[in-house]
Amino acid sequence: MDKHKIFLRNLEAIRKINGQSLAEFAKEAGIPKSTLQSVRVNGSTTLDTAIRIADALGLPLDSLIGDEQMPRKADLVQHILTSVGWFQGLSSGEQEEVLLHFRRILEVVCK
Repeated sequence: MDKHKIFLRNLEAIRKINGQSLAEFAKEAGIPKSTLQSVRVNGSTTLDTAIRIADALGLPLDSLIGDEQMPRKADLVQHILTSVGWFQGLSSGEQEEVLLHFRRILEVVCK
């Protein structure tokens, strides 16, 4: 699969698992929302923007462009979180903390 498509699929998978809107994610990554929208349309971007995106996700850039299984892994993590009733009963702060741990697990799995 084309590296641009892998990058795009992985970016969307991780952004969704984080539950962020485009605007929220763009702000966190320090890039304009229009730039993020452009990346979503064609999957290509500058190296600087790609690094900002990877940093905002807490993932190495090479995992965003090289791991074709990341969307499947992200779907699995999302499924675990949504299928476990206790997660829904947590406060928003506790949910964020659990998500942080799952992101860390995903980082290890994606290495």
